[in-house]
Amino acid sequence: GLMAGAILSDTVMFKSPTCTKRDIAMAERMARIANVSLKELGNLIFAASSAGDKSAEDLCFADFKEFHIAGHNLGICQITCLDTDRMLERLPEILPEMQKIKDNKGYDMFLMMLTDVLRCGTELVFLGGDDAVRQAFNLNEDTSSHHVWLPKVVSRKKQIVPALALLWG
Repeated sequence: GLMAGAILSDTVMFKSPTCTKRDIAMAERMARIANVSLKELGNLIFAASSAGDKSAEDLCFADFKEFHIAGHNLGICQITCLDTDRMLERLPEILPEMQKIKDNKGYDMFLMMLTDVLRCGTELVFLGGDDAVRQAFNLNEDTSSHHVWLPKVVSRKKQIVPALALLWG
């Protein structure tokens, strides 16, 4: 059951571009052995990752990684959840915490990926680099709200970082 859960978590319930056929086969095998439903297990995992009782600071450091790309320093955290709207309601609390971390660490940009398993995409919350976000993800919309919906984007490693690296060269 734990192994099936680990695979579900790592592959965002098989929706990540990092997911392989072997991941799916192994998760199904582990679920059969443990007599658990992959769908129910995935929903439990991702509902817990964005639990409302977590502080804004805890959310900002959830699955956090630091990157240095072509002279740009940034931090990216990722929260995989089932309801991005509920997380967006917390933006008045989260944005000041993101700003504090951005300032303290000297980042050019701080990104929070709210990856929605059910909608299969990411609500990208960002501070700094509005133009870079618009260009990297080919957006025409206003970014003054500090967040944009990126359909089918679920991987920091395969989708977010490469788009920024391509932009910055």
